[in-house]
Amino acid sequence: MKNAGFRDAEFLEREALDAELTRVFDHCHDCRRCLPLCPSFPALFASIDRHEQDASKLTANERREVIDLCFQCQLCYNHCPYHPPHEWELDFPKLMTRAKQVQAKEEGLPLAERVGMRQDAMGRVSCLTSAMTNAAFRNRAVRSVMEKVTGIDRRWKMPTYATRPFSRTLEGHDSPVARNGRVILFTTCFVEYAEHETARAAVQVLEHNGVAVEAGYDACCGAPFLHGGDIDSARRNAEKVVEGLVPRVRQGLPVVVPGPTCSLLLKRDYPDLLDTDDARLVSENTFDIGEYLFGLGKEKKLEREFPVRLGRVAYHLPCHLKAQNIGFRSRALLKFAGADDIEMLDRCSGVDGTWGMKAQHYDESLKIAEPLISGIRDLAPDRVATDCPLSALRIEEATGMRASHPVVLMRDAYGLEDEA
Repeated sequence: MKNAGFRDAEFLEREALDAELTRVFDHCHDCRRCLPLCPSFPALFASIDRHEQDASKLTANERREVIDLCFQCQLCYNHCPYHPPHEWELDFPKLMTRAKQVQAKEEGLPLAERVGMRQDAMGRVSCLTSAMTNAAFRNRAVRSVMEKVTGIDRRWKMPTYATRPFSRTLEGHDSPVARNGRVILFTTCFVEYAEHETARAAVQVLEHNGVAVEAGYDACCGAPFLHGGDIDSARRNAEKVVEGLVPRVRQGLPVVVPGPTCSLLLKRDYPDLLDTDDARLVSENTFDIGEYLFGLGKEKKLEREFPVRLGRVAYHLPCHLKAQNIGFRSRALLKFAGADDIEMLDRCSGVDGTWGMKAQHYDESLKIAEPLISGIRDLAPDRVATDCPLSALRIEEATGMRASHPVVLMRDAYGLEDEA
């Protein structure tokens, strides 16, 4: 049978999953185009070669290795010549998500995994205790204990939490003008609780261009649950997000997202995960913020005066943004904003969720990120940009250079001061 959807009866059945793994693995080893993309494929092909190219002979442990090494970068989907609508309908990322759901059903989820998925609970607590939390994250002894309890490697650079969620800051905010319409800002859990500069810059740039901004964050998009093995919680979060957004979407407001993982999930996975007209409507009206601003530019609605020079910019193209097939919108915006030179680094940061943070995968994730890190070091740019906040942490961790969201660079180019 073909790869099951999230709501199909066979989705969580072991026998159906194993049959689908064999079918997909058999097609993959005949092609092998995805060999250089991530650790899953070298492990898969090495195992198949040990069994005389017969995917049906892979052991449970060999299949498990392939599944555990997948960190949902999504690069293989577009790289694959057989993804839908091809008759074989190969969707390797969704198959790996399915496999993790079945594993969780059979084995349960470790406490550390369950805690790590609850981004809203952790974010709210971390904001309330931000001074203590941020200090603890800089303490070696605390990080050593944290590694044992949560699995997050002590070397991983933790975010700096704000004193309160950004949506509370935006409550009561009255955008001065709306000559170019209104939007809902779905901040994403990372930006909502930690990376407020991105949210502030998004509001400033949108308002500078005549777009009024409304808060629209009710819950994490559900990606940590979906990719980690808890589909029921992923669905509950998706329902809460859609419920909060859809009344205003029906009024004509688009959803603007400053994080590619979340915009990808709302666009691609919500219709399958929920299978409702409301989910499809939200999906059809969700835009990555670079995509939305680029659309304003095409309509000649972007302000063209950029008094501050950005200099030479190294721009990292995140995997989950590339997976949306919208083109290089952020790079185009940085060119529009007057960057003297832009070098686009189309390399994976090796993080994607918590996979690259974990001690068990940390060294492997550094190997994946090495071309990106080397590229930035060799360029020695004036500014570094990435749309992905986790990639920004990896870049800063490895190079010492702060990587900002492109909308932050646009704010600076406009000469707008950070409203912190």
